[in-house]
Amino acid sequence: MLREAMARAPRPWIVTPHSPIVKLEENLWLVTSRVPGTPMQRRMAIIKRTDETLVFYQAIPLEESALAEVLAWGKPAALIVPHDQHGMDAPAFAEKLKIPIFGPKLSDAKMRAKFDIAGNIEDLPPNASLRFEAVKGSKSGEPVAIVTSGEKISLIFADAFMATPSEGLALPLKLGGFGGGPRVSPIFKWFFTSDKRELKGHLEWLADLKGLKNLIPCHGVVVTENASTVLKQAAAAL
Repeated sequence: MLREAMARAPRPWIVTPHSPIVKLEENLWLVTSRVPGTPMQRRMAIIKRTDETLVFYQAIPLEESALAEVLAWGKPAALIVPHDQHGMDAPAFAEKLKIPIFGPKLSDAKMRAKFDIAGNIEDLPPNASLRFEAVKGSKSGEPVAIVTSGEKISLIFADAFMATPSEGLALPLKLGGFGGGPRVSPIFKWFFTSDKRELKGHLEWLADLKGLKNLIPCHGVVVTENASTVLKQAAAAL
């Protein structure tokens, strides 16, 4: 949701400091870094599908050793850019890994104005370990990724759900309403929501998914305990 200013020329492949790879599940890896030029955290998820190919949700350029580990794990297949404000490193990332970019249908025109889009997320072939749903009630149609790892379910969000604690947060981000998580941030409610009732209903539905274990926001901490309760509380606050 924090606007990642796009230069007129695409940003080149620039590796900025990032976390080690977190292997959250057997088919789900995570990497975090800062949005370049800001104090805001961002997160990339790497999902291995049942055909051994990799889908990236968000783009964070990786240092060589981390990139080599990812490439040894599976074959890159697609990059998901959740909406037009979340693709600062998408062009360089897609070019480096030789993969197509997919985005939400609702934001198709805005996406194509910024990125070389191969298609909408609905064009991706179905897979038993990964599917996407457009967040209902969101203006951008940002996708929530639903990852199945055995009996466990993980949900990956761009901006519809944040989990940024206020403690230690930079003052401008506090003033912007990014702290106080886990929750749906005020900024998202005010500027990125078209129908709060639909959004609330969709979050409640997601919270009731059998086997829900992890909530993975782009911004904030990963929720690995009481995920269903946490998401329902976020929905209730709408």
